[in-house]
Amino acid sequence: MRDHHETRRARLVQAPKLPTRVLISSYAYARNPDVAAEALLQANGSCQSCGNSAPFVKRKSGEPYLEVHHLVPLAAGGEDTLGNTIAICPNCHRKAHYG
Repeated sequence: MRDHHETRRARLVQAPKLPTRVLISSYAYARNPDVAAEALLQANGSCQSCGNSAPFVKRKSGEPYLEVHHLVPLAAGGEDTLGNTIAICPNCHRKAHYG
């Protein structure tokens, strides 16, 4: 929203403090966990986009935190295969989708 600051502030004063609960229904793709695990293993803790080390390690497992990205999105007909995936840091993942 690119409203004027004052207009937005006026709405915020009147806005309810608790959000309204809504039901959302959507479809998702059942991804192969072996593809994700192998992509992460092959990355060896480094982002395959920027080359930096994973930004942190997972609390439970101690493994480097990277996200598996599909080069051709599944929704666009991309395959859930090693050839269509890379393991990247959260910043690069956001940049890939929104940058």
